[in-house]
Amino acid sequence: MPRRLGLASVYLAAAVATAATTAVPLAMTPASGLALRPAATEPTRPYIVIAHGPAAARNLVGEVRWRVRRFYTAALPGFATFLTAAELAELRTDPRVRTIEPDRQIHPMPVRRPARPLTGPATGAGTTVYVVDSGVDAGRAEFGDQAWRAFDATGGAGRDCTGHGTQVAGRVHAAAPKAGIASVRVLGCDGPGALADVLAGLDWIRRHARGPSVASLSIDGAGSSALDTAVRALVRSGVFVVGAADSGVCRSMPGGAAYTALTPHVAGAAAGHLERHPGANPTILTSLLNCTTTSGVIRQNPSRASNLLMHNGGL
Repeated sequence: MPRRLGLASVYLAAAVATAATTAVPLAMTPASGLALRPAATEPTRPYIVIAHGPAAARNLVGEVRWRVRRFYTAALPGFATFLTAAELAELRTDPRVRTIEPDRQIHPMPVRRPARPLTGPATGAGTTVYVVDSGVDAGRAEFGDQAWRAFDATGGAGRDCTGHGTQVAGRVHAAAPKAGIASVRVLGCDGPGALADVLAGLDWIRRHARGPSVASLSIDGAGSSALDTAVRALVRSGVFVVGAADSGVCRSMPGGAAYTALTPHVAGAAAGHLERHPGANPTILTSLLNCTTTSGVIRQNPSRASNLLMHNGGL
């Protein structure tokens, strides 16, 4: 079994390798920030900072006062950074800052099979499903030319070390065999990944998604205001989001997202709906699906709390 890396190691490796895609412009890059700032004399910890709007986020990063590792430009106004206790206290009182939360590990969720195959006339042709996971082995024969490696927040080449993302992609493909499958790798080879990397993946989708699109997130992550903000930004941009929920639950949210124990299957079903209704926005798609696509397989539970990020602390 591979040795489990610490969060800081994963975080640093990803930040160095992918600075070009998630960092600020050259004058504000993490490298230049570190060069201009003396080394911390006390321990630092990783945090996610959400600002009151893009301008506030740019101003904070532009001051080169913090050890910025990632700068998010689309899914949320904010950045990932390392802070000392004193710096954390200073930022918490800054009027430009909305929230600060610790960076943490995000884990893959078990991929469940439906009691019966989800079949129908729709194939998902003309749609793209973004699989936010451990990567996808896009060269597998079952995918043909339908899958590709789109983005790797961990600094690699999109290779799936654990097989989880490929399994998710396979089940999306089974439900929507003609949908494009874009691999957005956010988890590491030891299993989990950093919240900062997940946000980088969603930020990338927000900037690059075109046409009828679905994001499949078979990962945990409850209680994160940053993740919640990024999901809402995707939905507002027209991307239908399917996140993981605990066993036996399917919940459609009015804003345009679904949370279910059968994430890849519902993502495939959503792609099928988008094939027939390519102009449907996420709100309309939610009403079309209404968790009835998998009726008899997963159970609606409208009495559950309306927390979007469910599953024992998981999205």
